[in-house]
Amino acid sequence: MSTFFRLLDDVHIPDRWHLGEVVSSGCSIDLWHGKAIEGGHALNVEVDRLGRPLDFCFSSFAAPVARLELANAIAQIAGNDLQCLPAIIGGDKGYRLLNSVRIVTCMNDNESEFTKWTQKDHRPELAGQYRMVTKLQVDPKRIPADAHFFRIEGWRIALIVSETVRSAMEKARCYGAVFQAVT
Repeated sequence: MSTFFRLLDDVHIPDRWHLGEVVSSGCSIDLWHGKAIEGGHALNVEVDRLGRPLDFCFSSFAAPVARLELANAIAQIAGNDLQCLPAIIGGDKGYRLLNSVRIVTCMNDNESEFTKWTQKDHRPELAGQYRMVTKLQVDPKRIPADAHFFRIEGWRIALIVSETVRSAMEKARCYGAVFQAVT
């Protein structure tokens, strides 16, 4: 059975930087819809709080950011599931935004803990969709063999990587990344 991990950023690192919005031509960009971003120009990532740069982290809107060498290591495995976008952070062009363009329907509802939106909530149009997931588990049988870097249908905020990607990230140095087992 394959092992998968939720890729998170270590928010407990002391004196680390915190990144804000991803901006292109004055417009905010988010990268959790599973769609490719058009255009080849570098995107600016705002720095909300100065501090120690990380090899990997998320922006304030869940956009994964990686040092160039780390992004390349991930891309070698993720292939077409990943769009690496040039990023400029505080004038530094040595980073990439990691846009997962694959969505997989694989949440294990029996093993996960979550709440769903209801008709009585303030957003009745979302009734039946996941509202909050406090324990995430995926069903590896529902994940295609070639899926190594993806988001989950219904809970796209979660970024999932395979054991192969995790190993490559650790070899390439991934200070700032946290891997939470979800299988």
